[in-house]
Amino acid sequence: MNLAPIILFVYNRPWHTEQTLEALMLNELANESTLYIYCDGPKINDSDESLKSIKEVRTVIRKKNWCKEVIIIEREENLGLANSVIKGITEVVNRHGSIIVLEDDIVTGKYFLKFMNDSLNMYEKEAQVFGVSGYCFPGTKKIKDTTYFLPIMSSWGYGTWSRAWEQINFDGSFLLKQINLSNKINEFNFGSFNYYQMLVDQVNGRNNSWAVRFYTSMFLKQGVFLFPNISFLKNIGFDGTGVHCGKDIRNIYNARFQDDSHLPVIENKVRLKQINMNIIKNEILNSEKNILKILKKKLIKLLPPELIQFYKRKYRPNGNLEFEFLAKYPRYTKTKIELFNNTVDIPDSASFLFMFKEIFRENIYKFKTSILNPYIIDGGANIGLATIYFKRLYPFSEIIAFEPDPDIFKILKNNILSFGFDKIELIEKGLWNKNEIVAFKSEGADAGLVAELDNTITSTNKIEVVSLRPYINRTVDFLKLDIEGAETLVLEDIEDDLDKVVRIFVEYHSFVGQKQSLNKVIDILTKANFRLYISSPGVSSKSPFNNISVYNNMDMQLNIYGIKKD
Repeated sequence: MNLAPIILFVYNRPWHTEQTLEALMLNELANESTLYIYCDGPKINDSDESLKSIKEVRTVIRKKNWCKEVIIIEREENLGLANSVIKGITEVVNRHGSIIVLEDDIVTGKYFLKFMNDSLNMYEKEAQVFGVSGYCFPGTKKIKDTTYFLPIMSSWGYGTWSRAWEQINFDGSFLLKQINLSNKINEFNFGSFNYYQMLVDQVNGRNNSWAVRFYTSMFLKQGVFLFPNISFLKNIGFDGTGVHCGKDIRNIYNARFQDDSHLPVIENKVRLKQINMNIIKNEILNSEKNILKILKKKLIKLLPPELIQFYKRKYRPNGNLEFEFLAKYPRYTKTKIELFNNTVDIPDSASFLFMFKEIFRENIYKFKTSILNPYIIDGGANIGLATIYFKRLYPFSEIIAFEPDPDIFKILKNNILSFGFDKIELIEKGLWNKNEIVAFKSEGADAGLVAELDNTITSTNKIEVVSLRPYINRTVDFLKLDIEGAETLVLEDIEDDLDKVVRIFVEYHSFVGQKQSLNKVIDILTKANFRLYISSPGVSSKSPFNNISVYNNMDMQLNIYGIKKD
């Protein structure tokens, strides 16, 4: 048998690298194979901890003779994952004609190398086959065919040939233009995978995926990838340490891994055919739906409400999936997206999806007025989604937006500038019942709060807070107060000015172990002649006599809408 060389890409994850190498060493053909290990170099601004990890990785790869021959290439500069992969594969595959590719978080089963080499030898001259995967997509039941072809690829433990690799165009802009000209965007996307958005993001610099460019090139040439009906590998990178794999509590992607799996049927000259695409699409979607059920039953107490809504949004049949690609981002990882043809920054995918759903899909802030330039106060503006919504609703409106978190305020400012809105005043201050400096705890997304409001936290961070009274100096057409527990103090402070407010939205928060003030909020609003409507989209307990749901030390969260009586 002609054995393909193996190439492994590593950087700064010593534990993952060692697990990958230990598993590879146990493979049936490891002692007959050549292994190339490409070590990416340090970044210019790498921390001391990262530099230490890079050094540890370079020690780990020399611990044992992992394969028959080990060739180590250590980069002095940092190429990044995509450039490192493209350059490394090109060097090795052009030399050997075929290649098996691993990254430092892929743990392989005992027969992974045998399956890959059997497949690479069998389909070497089949021009339509662009590669072989050692991975099987998750599903609710086992696929009948032992191997099958799909028009998509997987970058987890795969093999390819120089004749296929030389057909890959890594110019994302060219590929995007070709996809747009082909008028096959829907066909280009596959199941719940929004490859079109991934390609757009690559072109716009929001990701540097080489894999989406491989897939696009293959798609345009009507190529396919061979897959097994069991997984010969598992991914151990769902811990937030990887470039593209974030923290993923579901772990559905490793569902079919069996470290002693073998497919002798591969030797029976499996004929080149594609199984029904809808079968695979439905299998993937059904698996994800089942995982959602498990989340509801077993993990509901551990998840914040916005993360639950994030999963519901992504996996709901016929749901809105325009931001589906955010599912691949871990929490509190900054990224950029296209929102209404403008680029905006987001610090946390889960909170963004939760807010987007409430604001732009459910229209929780929508109101009608005959006034062309309503005066709106956005208390707790966060990254600016509500402000953007108000401006799109009433382009001539005048808005004052308060956000105290310094890091979030920078994002707010950038996002508003991106839209080019006018008549918006951004104030980097929190709302309180007086003007002073207070301790503040930043949550990194939408739940930062004044430390005084929650006796379980301490913080040395300081912010400036102000009274809202000077800003209610005329009719306020819409007052939004989403200020993480400060709402009662602020309402008490502006109680005498509420006659100037036509509509009010208050997000009420109740903290564990502290006296509730819902009665004060309702009393103030009803005395101000508001008709109240209340909902609970956030923290709530369906069976509070039995179990109290708690998130971020809150045991209840309510949306209170106040409309002035005629």
